[in-house]
Parts: sequence; C-alpha cells; structure tokens
Amino acid sequence: MRTPGGLALLLSVLSCGAIAAQDRPGGGGGPSLNVTVQNAVPRVRSTGLLTDGKFVALMRSGFPLRLEYTLELWKVRASWFDQYVREASWTAVARHDPLADDFVLIRGGGEITRYATPEDLTRALDIPYTVTLGTGGAGRGRFYYLARLEVTTLNDTDLQELSRWLAGDVGPVVSGEGNLGQALARGAQRVLVRLAGLPRQRLEARSPMIRIGDR
Repeated sequence: MRTPGGLALLLSVLSCGAIAAQDRPGGGGGPSLNVTVQNAVPRVRSTGLLTDGKFVALMRSGFPLRLEYTLELWKVRASWFDQYVREASWTAVARHDPLADDFVLIRGGGEITRYATPEDLTRALDIPYTVTLGTGGAGRGRFYYLARLEVTTLNDTDLQELSRWLAGDVGPVVSGEGNLGQALARGAQRVLVRLAGLPRQRLEARSPMIRIGDR
C-alpha cells in the first residue's frame, strides 16, 4: 500500500527528529529552566527549547507546540513534608504559518507575535516571565518556588481544543481564514499523533530559599 506523500514526509521528519534527539549528548547546552526572585517577585525563564531542531521541524510540518508553565509556592516545614501554598499556571502556543513562512507565538490572553525565523522565536521564548505569586498571607518562615515546563506537540484532542480556542478568541489572525484549521484536522496528522510517539520536553527548576520574617 502506498503511503501518501504528506504522510511520508511527516514520518520522515519525525524519524529524523527522534534520531537527532538520541544522538544529542546530555549535559550543557541543552534546554533549561530557571527561577529567580527579584524584589520578592519570581521570574521564570526557559532557554534553548528549540536548539536541537526537532520541534522546529514539527512546526514546519503543521504540528503546533504547546508550552505549559506552572509555578508553585512552597513553605518549608522542618518536621513534615513541605507545605504547598498556591500556584500560577499559563500556556503559550507556537506554530509555523506556511502562507507567510514565519512563526507565530500565542501567549496567554491572546497576545500574538510573529517571528521571521526559528532563531527569532527562540529568543522570544528565552524572555523571562514575571509572575505575580507572592508570599502574602502565608505567614513567616522559609519559602521557595518550584517551576515546571512541559513542551508538547498538540495531540488529537488538543488540536480540536486549539481550533475552538482560535475560533473563539484569535481565529481570524492565526487560522489563515480557516485553511490552517482544516490542515490541522487532517486524518493523516491525527494518525501520526496517535502512533508516532511525538517528542516532548519536561523541565523543572527550584528557586533559592526565601526567608520571610525573623524565622
């Protein structure tokens, strides 16, 4: 049975991405996540998310990326498990626009920015988020922030949710008047999402300790 040209191309891209990921050595130079605190305000920064090229290849093949950030505030307890206080979460979506041959980054609240090259998009993703998640009301003691980031290609259900989101909030700008939404819904891509084991990236980081009050 012949493999459709588009499906064969996507399978080739995914295979190359998987090989590149396996061949890439661990250690320095890879993606990283960092949490710092300046004037009692946490800042979350990710770096190097697109450096190995696998996510860029997937975006060029029509698979948007979802970046899910979570920042948690924890209180240190000496005699028991640390105490969870509260958290903040936000999501960004990055995709390639084949008509304009550029990259689109959609941040929380529907903020949309376009970038001409993968390098420009990479630099934008490196810009830290300043998060309103203070220690107010948590009492005195020692605290720290725990940040998590998961980068995934959108799966079948996600594509449907993304289509609804774009149609309700930012559809005319991002969807290319419906053409991209139709492309994302194609059966070949749904099959690939289910079977190909698309790559994902999980990162975690902890801030330095913060002391509130005398103890």
